[in-house]
Amino acid sequence: MRDVVVSVKVDDKPQTMDELEVLLVSTKEKRDVKTYVDLGEISKEWGEGSEIYGMASAMFNQGEARPAPPKLIRKVSIVGIGQVETPDELVEKLKEFSGKNDNWYVFLTDRAEDEYILKLSAFAKESEPGEAELMSGREDHRKVYFAETANKELSGIEARSVVLYEKEPGKYAAASYFGAVAPWYPKHVTWKFKMPQGLKACELSEAEVNALEENHINFVSDEYKNIYVKNGVCGDGEWIDSLFGADWIARDMREELYKVFLQNEVVPYTDDGFTLIGMAVFRTLNRAAEYGIIATESESGIGVYRVNIPARSTATEEQVKGRVMPDIIWEAQLQGAVHGAVTRGVLKVNL
Repeated sequence: MRDVVVSVKVDDKPQTMDELEVLLVSTKEKRDVKTYVDLGEISKEWGEGSEIYGMASAMFNQGEARPAPPKLIRKVSIVGIGQVETPDELVEKLKEFSGKNDNWYVFLTDRAEDEYILKLSAFAKESEPGEAELMSGREDHRKVYFAETANKELSGIEARSVVLYEKEPGKYAAASYFGAVAPWYPKHVTWKFKMPQGLKACELSEAEVNALEENHINFVSDEYKNIYVKNGVCGDGEWIDSLFGADWIARDMREELYKVFLQNEVVPYTDDGFTLIGMAVFRTLNRAAEYGIIATESESGIGVYRVNIPARSTATEEQVKGRVMPDIIWEAQLQGAVHGAVTRGVLKVNL
C-alpha cells in the first residue's frame, strides 16, 4: 500500500439541455435559419456585439444561477427575418417563416418596444389551436414568447407570454431567465424564487411593484436581502410551470398515440382496440406524475388523474361508419396549482 496517494479528477462538464426548441429572431438582417450548439460559432457568424449573440450568451451562461440548473442550454436556432417597420410586419414575417419551418416552441426577438411585445404576445396566444381548429386539420405548433421590458406600466400581455422587467439595456434579462430555469424541463419546478446569473434586484417603489404584479410582469425582487424573480407567471396570470406542463402533456400524448397506430398492424374497432388507445393516455399521465407535472397521492405516489375510456357499445352508427372512436375524457390535478386547478383533455381519434 502506498503511504501517499493523490487522486485528481477534472470536474465533469455540465450536461446540456436540448429538449426545448428555441428560436432567436433577428430583425437586423435577413438570414436562413440555422441551429447552433456552440457560442463561439454564434460569435463568429453574428458578432459579439450583436443582440443575437447577447441573448444566446445570456441563455447559455447560467451555470451560476441560483439554484444552479441541472443542465445548461447548448442548442438554439437563429433566423434573420430582415428589417421590419411595424409590429404587424414582424408578425407576418414570423407567420411566413412558420409556414416553412414550424419546428420551434420558445422564441425571443431583438425588439423590446411596447407595441412589438404586445403584438408578439398576441401572436403567441393565437398559436394554440382550439378543438374546432384541430378537428378541421390545423396542426398544433403552439409557441411560448419570452421578452423583457423597461416599461414599469406595460399592460395587456396575453397568455403564452413571459415578460420580465429590466430597466438596464444589454442585460438580456428574458434570455437569462429562460436559461436559468428551462433546463429543468420537463420536470416541474416553479419559475418563482429563481435568480438568473447576471441580473440584480430592481429598485422599485411599492406602487411600481403593485403595477408590475397587477399586469403580470415578472421582476427581480429584493426581500429581506433575498434576491429572486417574482412571480413566475405568464401575461394572463397563469403559472409558467403550469403552461409548460400542460404543453408537455399535449405533445407527449400526441406522440404516444401516433406510436399506437404506427406500431400496430391494425387497431380494431373493439373494446380491446379502445383500451389500446387509452393506454397511451395512461402512459403520458404516468410520466407527467413522475416529472411532477401532475400531483401524486402522498402514500401511493400514483398520479391524481381520471381517464374515461368509452366502451365500444357507446359508439354511434355514424362513428362506426367513419371509424371515429368516441371521445376519451381525462382530467388531471396539476402539481402546485393554486385553488385545486386541473387540466382537462378531450381525445378524439380516427381509427
